[in-house]
This record gives sequence, C-alpha cells and structure tokens, in this order.
Amino acid sequence: MLRQFSDIKIFVISLAREKQRREAIQKRLNSICNTFEFFDAIDGKKERLSQHNDYIGLKRRLFYGKDLSDGELGCFFSHRALINKIVQEKIPFAVILEDDAILLNDFKPTVESLLNTSYSWDFVRFLTKPKIQRKTQTIVANLFDNYQLLRIATAPGGAYAYIVSMKGAKKLQRSMEKVWCPNDTLMGQPLRTHAEILTVYPPIADWDKSFNSAIGDDRFKKNRLSGWERIVYPLTRGAFKVVDGLSRKVFYFIMMAKNFTKNNS
Repeated sequence: MLRQFSDIKIFVISLAREKQRREAIQKRLNSICNTFEFFDAIDGKKERLSQHNDYIGLKRRLFYGKDLSDGELGCFFSHRALINKIVQEKIPFAVILEDDAILLNDFKPTVESLLNTSYSWDFVRFLTKPKIQRKTQTIVANLFDNYQLLRIATAPGGAYAYIVSMKGAKKLQRSMEKVWCPNDTLMGQPLRTHAEILTVYPPIADWDKSFNSAIGDDRFKKNRLSGWERIVYPLTRGAFKVVDGLSRKVFYFIMMAKNFTKNNS
C-alpha cells in the first residue's frame, strides 16, 4: 500500500519565546499540511550547557580549535531530545523543521514519493542548491517529476529541514549520545552515524534569511586554547580533517559499490 504525506509526523523545533518566528512558519505550513507540532527547543542562552556531562569540550577544542557556543549546544540538545521522542514513540517517519525553514514548491509530492521509493534510506536532509552543487554525487532514486534522491560525499551544513525514518532515528540517537560538534556536522559524519549523506535535488526547502539565527553569533568567536592544547592543535586538527574527509569518501564508494552489486545481482 502506498504511503501518504499524512502518514508523516511533522515537528517544528522552536524556542517557546520566539512568537514571531512561530507565527511565520505556521502561516507557511498551513498551505502544505493540516497538522504539525511545535517542539520547544532548549534555550542554550539560559542554561549552562557547556557544563553538561554529555559535552566533550576537550575533543571539540582539539578538533576544531574552540568550544561550541551555548546556542550550538542548545540546538544540538533540542534535536537530540526530538530524536529521542521519535524513537520512544515509535514514529515511523518524521519531518523535522527549524522555525526558519521554508518549504518550496513540490515539497509535499516529492516527500510522498520519497516515502514510496524502493531505496532504503535513514534520513534525508533538504539542502539548498549552493550546498550540493559541484560536489561528488550519485543519483540513487528518481522521485516526483524531475526530483532525485542524491548520495553526496561531502558534509554540507544545515539541519533546518530533514526527514528521518525509524531506523535512521535510532542511528542518530546512538551517535548523539555525546556532543562535540553541531548536529548538522554530525549528520555529515557517516563514520559516527553509519548512515549515508542524502539529499533531494532540485531543492525543496530553504531557510528564511530575514530572521537572525536563533543560535546567535557567539559561534563565530574564537576562544583561547590552553597552553598544551594550542601546541597539539595543529596536529589533532590535521589528523581529524584527514580521517573525517577520507571516511566520507570511503563510505560513499562502499555504498555505491553495494548498490551496484545489488542492482546487478
């Protein structure tokens, strides 16, 4: 039996105090779906999340040269809490949106065709054109009209709109037990998620650039490393970049080979 768009649970992650942003996305979603649920985000600016037991600050600093900001931690823990909810409530498919997401034309029929494709996917991020062009990519499924499901070998940022299956939610749940990078960065690390990096092209989502980022600009500030951290950082950063980039490429070609073998067996 074909799955319908109504079979999907739609969540919007949003800070409870952001009334204007909530009103804006509610208006945008009313033309696409009848029901969706706001999921109250964790306000990183009000909680001392840098002291959270699950935050591995040392690893973050050695690999990236600075700590995560309170806003980035709040965003990560918000997505993690929602993923936990999806797993606990055994929701088969869920679309997760941040409150600045814009759903473009054909979002509904394209997502519906994604539900019914024979290709087994874990989660699919809906990225904008600049994030997925001029990169290594493979078409893994044809969707509605001229839309395609792409496997990509890079790690573009952005978690403002994505869809997750139950098996994908379980993979994310395991990989999100500890935090040392933003959640959209994590979603581009197959070595940790054990999931492909997939997106839809042409894009079916964007974000509202009229709003300032709810994460805040603190994430762009550089914090000072301690003496020994500053000494070893060039080595740890270099090694991480090599392993991180190589693992994406290896995972990409392994999945391509598996699918080729499956399709020609």
